[in-house]
Amino acid sequence: MLVQRITSLAARMRAAIEAMPSEQLPITMSRFPAGSCGDVCLLLGAYFKDQGITDFQYISGSRGSQQKNTWTSHAWLANEHLVVDITADQFSDAPGKIIVTTTSPWHQSFKADTGCPSDFRVWIGPGTYHLHTMYHRLRYVLFDIPIT
Repeated sequence: MLVQRITSLAARMRAAIEAMPSEQLPITMSRFPAGSCGDVCLLLGAYFKDQGITDFQYISGSRGSQQKNTWTSHAWLANEHLVVDITADQFSDAPGKIIVTTTSPWHQSFKADTGCPSDFRVWIGPGTYHLHTMYHRLRYVLFDIPIT
């Protein structure tokens, strides 16, 4: 079943990032999972694409109030059937560490922007150079490539 495969791939990406020595993580992921959701989504989207799963989009959203100092942003992947999030646990009210679900009231609490490409290799936003290096490092674990 596709949901099981997506869940497995998501968990594999999360585990690969967690296993990475901290000195090999880009500065944007130095406090993983906190503050790393955008970059992680772009890495996960590339991994999905390399596994033949191409229908996910990068979704970013925000909630809270800047005036009340409760504003925060978050990013996750979604298609018309699923929400996938492997950095949700950076928030104390998140329903889990890895979320793969058809409906997520928690994600609906964010005011979401329009979706964008979920693969850093075709990302139209700034600052993805470090993701090429990170994905190159992760691929040894993700694709069971022996380190020579």
